[in-house]
Amino acid sequence: MLKKKALVLFIFFLFLICQTGMAAIKNPIQSVFNKPDVSTDGLEITSLDFDSMEAMLNLKINNLNSISVDYPKITWTLKLGEILYKTGSLPDNGKIAPNKVEEIQIPISIAFKELYEKHPSLQRLDVVSYSVSADVNFKLPIFGKSNNSVVATGELPMLKKPVVNLDSILLKSMETDQVVFAVTASIQNKNGFDIHLERVDYSLIINNTKWATGNTRRQILVKPGQKSDIPLNIALRTSSMVSEAYALVLSEQDVRFDFKGTLFCKSTSPYLKSFELPFQLIGTKRIKL
Repeated sequence: MLKKKALVLFIFFLFLICQTGMAAIKNPIQSVFNKPDVSTDGLEITSLDFDSMEAMLNLKINNLNSISVDYPKITWTLKLGEILYKTGSLPDNGKIAPNKVEEIQIPISIAFKELYEKHPSLQRLDVVSYSVSADVNFKLPIFGKSNNSVVATGELPMLKKPVVNLDSILLKSMETDQVVFAVTASIQNKNGFDIHLERVDYSLIINNTKWATGNTRRQILVKPGQKSDIPLNIALRTSSMVSEAYALVLSEQDVRFDFKGTLFCKSTSPYLKSFELPFQLIGTKRIKL
């Protein structure tokens, strides 16, 4: 019985000695090995239009040691206001060289149409606060698993595409050698900033016949939440087009139109100083007398 107790005590003391010895070895190594430092330059908008926003989360991982470390696994989340919008991850493959700063770029894309369909409340905002958090998980010598977290915050614009319409086609004058129409298009601004329309390139096809192609330079201001007219005068002068126009007017029937072009605009938004807005409208319209 005494021998058994003595054996148990011997094993216990041997365990303590081993633990103390391992700690003595481990602590000096930990004191000279540094956990990699993780930082972020924040979220950078790389491209922006009324359809989508492309941004990049820039991370820097500084390996402060004279030995390489395994590449970390990175998971990230994007919140818009209180809405968790997106999550993603990057695989942990490769190694980070000794005493090197590794720069990692995480692309993040926002499609406005999809965003507003899922979260209609965001469509009422001109800007929204955001936070992007990144969890960087290492497998390190001696330390084992180690987690670093960084957060980038700021504001992002919530853009709404202006709506272009073809409102009316009005007969302005009819002569034997010329027919003139006043065509009124419009642009509706759904954003919280001014839009300054400076030029319109356009073409208008009526019942498969090209009535006009050209451009007009007009300084048109579209205030936030308002609609402004884009007046266009179109004159038909060839005999065939004049005859066709007479027949269309006298028939008092709807005509098929294909109205397309590009609006060239500037804005007071700090995110979108200038932009081009392509459009194409296809439908039917009654010519007004």
